Amino acid sequence: MVSKAVNHAAAGTVPISAAQEGQSGRTPEAPARESGPLDRYISVLELVAAFPGTLTLTDVAALLDLPKTSAHRLLGGLSRAGLIEGGSGRGRAFSLGDRLLRLVHMSAEDGWIAALARPFLHALVEDTGETCYLTRLVGHRVPVVVSESPEVHWRSYVKPGLEMPPHAAATAKAILAFQPEAVVARAIAEPLPRFTDRTRIDPDWIRREYATIREAGYATCVGEIDEGLAALGVPIVQKGGAVFHCVGMTGPLPRIMNEDLPVRIARLTATATRLSTLLTIGSAIATRSPDTSAETERSRHDDPKA
Repeated sequence: MVSKAVNHAAAGTVPISAAQEGQSGRTPEAPARESGPLDRYISVLELVAAFPGTLTLTDVAALLDLPKTSAHRLLGGLSRAGLIEGGSGRGRAFSLGDRLLRLVHMSAEDGWIAALARPFLHALVEDTGETCYLTRLVGHRVPVVVSESPEVHWRSYVKPGLEMPPHAAATAKAILAFQPEAVVARAIAEPLPRFTDRTRIDPDWIRREYATIREAGYATCVGEIDEGLAALGVPIVQKGGAVFHCVGMTGPLPRIMNEDLPVRIARLTATATRLSTLLTIGSAIATRSPDTSAETERSRHDDPKA
């Protein structure tokens, strides 16, 4: 819901409120800001973020006091850039695009992610007795964010900050399998080390592996980094189908890859599902400006039902 009116003026003109203040002898608090092309694009993005999945071309034109042709041009430019999506057809709504969401998640600030995920990982460790961890996508790389382990030895093996190889690590494969081709190409274009006889470094094979992971819903690493170790990775699918995180489990190969594998996958999947909602909410909070946070808190305080 829009909480305050926006006074739009053409570039080089003075908003009505400022003009009225000038006539009354009062000095405006700040000079009018000239609106350039980039500012209008940002204004449209702000509206789409405020009304995700409900904002239409007609709404944008009305809220920004623009001709529909101008609103169509702005929306088209943002759509072609991948910053928004939707809107195809009469009356169809827009939402934030995959490219913009990825930009938000490229930040290295991941303290809030660790805070949200750690209790779930701890519960998973107690339930399975294996080392469990969470990784995230940063650009085209997949580092460990937080790790929980019943043993000190395993805790040091998957410590936070460790980068997972895109062609061998289960959690890296589980995330990259759901990324655009441009991200995948960058990830596997770098020299890929062969850790063991089971490590596959052929790009075509890696892409086929990613396709298999998309169908199965989980990834494995069976002696591909260390001959005696195995790992599992289940992607955390957020609202809209975006995948930026993965929950993983690792341990001795015979203990991970045995008849209880379906049970482990089920427990990882349940954890990933629970974390999906939390990380979606956390992302929105993490990208909220301080002014917006204060306004939200005031609204909740003023409205007992909020």
